[in-house]
Amino acid sequence: MPQGRTWLWWAVAFIVAGWLLWMTLRPNQTVAADLAPLTESAGKQGIPTPFLIDFAGNIAVFVPLGAALALALRGNPLARRLLLAILGGAGLSMIIELIQTSIPSRVAAVDDWLLNTLRVFLGAVVACVVVWRNQRDQRLETGD
Repeated sequence: MPQGRTWLWWAVAFIVAGWLLWMTLRPNQTVAADLAPLTESAGKQGIPTPFLIDFAGNIAVFVPLGAALALALRGNPLARRLLLAILGGAGLSMIIELIQTSIPSRVAAVDDWLLNTLRVFLGAVVACVVVWRNQRDQRLETGD
C-alpha cells in the first residue's frame, strides 16, 4: 500500500467511529425510527429486527473499523498493528458502553463490549493477513 493512502484509512476509521458514536449514543427510539426503512423491509423477509441491528449491524461496522485501524497503522510490525487496532476498537466500544450507562433508553452490557472487540479483532486480522500476503508476494517477486 503506498504511503500516501494511510490518511485514507485513518479517515475511514474516524468516519466509522463517528458514525458509531452518533448511532449508539442517541435514544433507542430515535435510532429505531432512523433504521425503520431497513428493518421493516428486512422484517418482511423474516429477518428479526434485533438480529439485524444488534448482530449484523455491529458486524457491518466493527469489522471494517478493525480493518481500517490495522491498515492506518502502517509502518508498524503486523503484530503491533493487530494489537493497536484491537485496543483502539475495544477502547471505543468501552467508551460507548460507559456513556450508554447515563442514557436512560440505552443499555450498556459487557457482552456487547466483548462481541464488538471480537468483531474489531476479526477485521484487523483480515487486514493484517492481506498486508502480510502482499508483503510476501512482493518479496517473492523481488527474490528477497
